[in-house]
Amino acid sequence: MNPHRSLSSALALLFACCGAAAENSAPSSHLVFDDRFPGDILINRVRVPADGVATYTYYETLGWRGKAAGYAGIQAHPKAPNFIFSIWDHEAHAAPIRAVHRGPGTLTEKFGGEGTGLKSWNFELGWEPEVWYTLVARAWAVGERTQCGFWAHSAAGGEWTHLVTMEVAAPEAFFEGGTDAFIEDWLSTGKERRAMHLRGGWKRKLGGGWHPFAEGRYSVNAWDLVEGKRSFNHRTHWDGGVGEDAGGKFYYMVSGGAETEPSTENPSTHAIAREGEAPEFPLGAITAASAAPAADGELVVTWETAADRAPPFRFEIAALDPDGAVLAKSGGIGAHLRAFRFDGGAAGAKSVRITGEDLFGRALPVRNVPVAR
Repeated sequence: MNPHRSLSSALALLFACCGAAAENSAPSSHLVFDDRFPGDILINRVRVPADGVATYTYYETLGWRGKAAGYAGIQAHPKAPNFIFSIWDHEAHAAPIRAVHRGPGTLTEKFGGEGTGLKSWNFELGWEPEVWYTLVARAWAVGERTQCGFWAHSAAGGEWTHLVTMEVAAPEAFFEGGTDAFIEDWLSTGKERRAMHLRGGWKRKLGGGWHPFAEGRYSVNAWDLVEGKRSFNHRTHWDGGVGEDAGGKFYYMVSGGAETEPSTENPSTHAIAREGEAPEFPLGAITAASAAPAADGELVVTWETAADRAPPFRFEIAALDPDGAVLAKSGGIGAHLRAFRFDGGAAGAKSVRITGEDLFGRALPVRNVPVAR
């Protein structure tokens, strides 16, 4: 069982293997990075070049193991370009996986086939060839459970989108390494060339500190290249390594297409020298906020954030008296929420203080808001 394949992939593979088309799939390829430790944040950037787009291709950008093993990436789906994030069921789960947040256009459903779990689709956000997309997954503890969220950023549009958050009924279900990227033809269309580029990958360690994806092990599923197997007719149509453009170096994988030839061994290791100690994204910011009593007298606070800066991860709200002392405060408020209601203890508040953390663990600038009367 391959833990990084979508349900549609599994079903299509079973169909393809029933006839002559079984030998016509583009070779499945992996790039496994050098993060051999658990972590709570994964980042990778993906681009599909114009000559690498082929329908029925899954360009997995993040794949991980553990008690919440799963995968995230983009698909050239026949319906529309698609973002996907899924988590596999695990024997450690005390209850089914559930979605606690679905962003605009995100759908979730159970899947089966090569294992079971919960998958999410988003056909509305869309992606374009030749554009870099930053994909981020973050896992965090909520009591004896673990929540895993998925965000995407487009270099063209410049905005972040929080697509989904799932919850698994298991404690400390963090991301086990090494992180995997994957390219797959799920409908035996190996005559079509597909390619993906990857750069700027990071993983945050559980104890803090960041690790850059400075090395990756490239491999093609060799068992699929022999006679009678799914990629026999395209057994020499694969390649992987390091390329370069105006933005610097990137990892690449190519699969399928009659003119594709290997320039490296299977398997082979490739490296990109990295600088810096942490990923660099503009710090998240609260751009507007208000606080006012509701009709029932309870204090309601609302706020907005900058869509083109690092998305928020958690907020904390404190109601303050005229001397600045805390009358009441919230617990941690989830990344997708933009309003909070104090159900008591905030009577007489003069102002409200909003603090928090962005997706990459940095403190948001404090926002002080007077209470409207």
